Amino acid sequence: MIDNISIAVRLVNICFDKWANEMLEPYDLTHAQFKVLSLLLARDPYSLRQVDIEDFFRISNPTVTGILRSLEAKGMIEKRVNPDDGRARMIGATEKTESMREELHETERALSRRIRQALTGEECEVFLSLLNKIIDSELTPEEQYRYREPDDMKAGR
Repeated sequence: MIDNISIAVRLVNICFDKWANEMLEPYDLTHAQFKVLSLLLARDPYSLRQVDIEDFFRISNPTVTGILRSLEAKGMIEKRVNPDDGRARMIGATEKTESMREELHETERALSRRIRQALTGEECEVFLSLLNKIIDSELTPEEQYRYREPDDMKAGR
């Protein structure tokens, strides 16, 4: 049994990424690409800039640039000129991605079910309660709202 919380969280995250990558392989997506697509699908079309994605996930510009390039090459996102700033681009999901919306949401639900399989119902409730306790202690209400789960993904957990 691992008694170092930092290592335990890291190992669970590694497992989660592995599961996600396995489930996403048929769609030719990585977990990182999937997370960006999920964010784009959860927001108004073409309402996000690259910097918004960087801020949301708290990851670097070069990392997001690589993810966006891959998604654009796969025809899953496109960039449009920002009407408020001609130098900036707004990012949105393409019709191809929109047509996969339900499949992508089902993958998200399947990932949750994968974790739930390792726990009893009561353990799941305790686990979520503890995670929410950490979230509540670290994020402002505004940040929690920003990171909320889209309503259309809540059904069928």
